[in-house]
Amino acid sequence: MRVLIVEDDTALAATVCAVLEAHGVEVQLAHDRDAAWQLAWREPFDVAVLDVMLPGDDEAGFALADDLRAAGFRQPLLFLSARDAVPDRVRGLRVGDDYLPKPFAVDELLARLHALYRRGDGRPEVLRWRDVEVRPTERRVTRGATEVRLTSKEFDILLTLMQHPGRVFTRADLMDRIWGLGSEHASNVVDVYVRNLRVKVDEEIVETIRGVGYRAATTEGDA
Repeated sequence: MRVLIVEDDTALAATVCAVLEAHGVEVQLAHDRDAAWQLAWREPFDVAVLDVMLPGDDEAGFALADDLRAAGFRQPLLFLSARDAVPDRVRGLRVGDDYLPKPFAVDELLARLHALYRRGDGRPEVLRWRDVEVRPTERRVTRGATEVRLTSKEFDILLTLMQHPGRVFTRADLMDRIWGLGSEHASNVVDVYVRNLRVKVDEEIVETIRGVGYRAATTEGDA
């Protein structure tokens, strides 16, 4: 099981990570919303554990969950928070999948994580378009029998588009998702990466929606 922990209390985060790792769980840690956002799309996770109160906003965890769901993140979300009022729990269960107030028992945290993990992974192991195959877990792209070498950002853009067939992403959407919320890069950097993808993978694999942004081409590759 691979778990993303989003917790700004460094002492608590270190303790939780150590306990989970001692039980064979792979853990990645983020201390704020921006770092969590980037990690969520960079690596595959089975469960994400979110604190509600993060730097800059006492409800940043709820907002992060809303943004992740809106962007297509389908893995289970478990809130781990000192806020244990009924309205907080209800909100957490509406935008996430489980809510565990602090302080908590380690055994209960592990039990809840395993229960969420058993729900299964909603992501396909292989995404296909014509003779192109994208393997998210391996971060690998092949065309026919040939491996296609992509940079990390090129892969992230291709994966984002192919995981959401039919959805149009604006340049700002892709910037926020791949470079991080509030990125200071010029939006035309997305155009450069899309151009590279077309050269390296296939000219028709990404459609341009004029005046809006980009989407993955249809199965037939109509552009």
